[in-house]
Amino acid sequence: MEDRILEAIKNRVDTRVWKKWFSSFYVKDVSEKEAVFVVSNLFIKDWLEKKYRKVIENAIKDVVGKRLSFRIEYSEVDQPVEEIAPKITPPEDTNLNPNMNFSNFVVGKGNEQVYKFAKKVTKELGRFSPLFVHGGVGVGKTHILHAIGNEAYSKNPNLKIVYVTSERFMNEMINALRENRIQEFKKKYRSVDLLLMDDVQFLMGKNGVQFELFNTFNELMDRKKQMVFCSDRSPDKLQDFQDRLISRFKMGIVTEMEVPDVETRKKIARKIAKSEGGKLKEEILDFLAENVDGSLRELRGAIIKLIAYQEIENKTLDLYEAIGIVGNLLKDNTKKMDPSEKLLATLSLIFDVSPSEIKGKSKRTSAILARQIGMYFAKKYLKLSTNSIAEIFNRSPSVVSSTVKKATQKIGKNPLLEGYLRKVLSHMSPAIGKEI
Repeated sequence: MEDRILEAIKNRVDTRVWKKWFSSFYVKDVSEKEAVFVVSNLFIKDWLEKKYRKVIENAIKDVVGKRLSFRIEYSEVDQPVEEIAPKITPPEDTNLNPNMNFSNFVVGKGNEQVYKFAKKVTKELGRFSPLFVHGGVGVGKTHILHAIGNEAYSKNPNLKIVYVTSERFMNEMINALRENRIQEFKKKYRSVDLLLMDDVQFLMGKNGVQFELFNTFNELMDRKKQMVFCSDRSPDKLQDFQDRLISRFKMGIVTEMEVPDVETRKKIARKIAKSEGGKLKEEILDFLAENVDGSLRELRGAIIKLIAYQEIENKTLDLYEAIGIVGNLLKDNTKKMDPSEKLLATLSLIFDVSPSEIKGKSKRTSAILARQIGMYFAKKYLKLSTNSIAEIFNRSPSVVSSTVKKATQKIGKNPLLEGYLRKVLSHMSPAIGKEI
């Protein structure tokens, strides 16, 4: 847990800030009520408490699941830490991607158990074999496979490790048969220390390849070697698969990687942006995490598209512009609804007032707020003319202009109004994305 808290803090600050202010910062203890940190410099202690309190509090909450108080102690002696091994790039014949590792794997509610099992496997290769990870498309299964391989290799570069998709395994086998190299093929896969196989479901109905995998499995088990398999479904749901192979998948650890929750997706969005070397506004990343419809691959695609757009246009996008660019990736983007109609419906929902009250003369505070936010939103985000807004809200153009001007002066200074605006924008995004 201590390492995860430090990692969560590290993800929230620039590399320069981390190196300058957190170099001697470590976790001393985490209890049910508080977290205790230690630094070796009194000035740094005071600076962290003053400038980075929120960052530390939020990092603790993300890892622990609730808000804890914390304190920073001063100690003249730096915490003895393990020497961090330099990054080792595995050889090409392992097929491992060195950029997929545990340090950039975001842990959340849906994958925490898988993460723990994966880390355990790397510490005691062969003891918990096989590890069978299953889950839907784009939840991070391939990442965890590469992370296991990279971690194992960094601990022991002499290990023989192979990552392979089941399709590639099959194609290699077919080519080996054609070229009379089947013994060479068998030797390659039956002599490994760690076999990582992705997309096992691809072998459904392919009896000959399953037979070879069965024999490879038995050989590696006899030699007490580690195997890790990934699939888009659990072993029981692998149709047209040999029962004896399914039973072997189930003789180790079978664990599911679930779709990440919104908070985890937000962390992942930040990781993606950071790894791609681009900067997007926090509100854009949060919005994408909440509204991109699909797997993490779609989320990554949306982030990369926006980063590229910013670089091409040499500008910093605001949330509205971002929605226009990736509108086709947002949830419910196929629903056709006039933005002005949806705006009134959204205001009605958020402020608990009827559309007729918003358009009428109601003096209720909620109705007045709905009009102010609605007119401002229509002008800034829907880009409607003053006359069009006047028609929607049943007001004169002069009233609209005055209201928008007042709202512009208040929003940015009033957190409550900003919160309402975010809610409206979140509800309106499909309609906006469709219309632009």
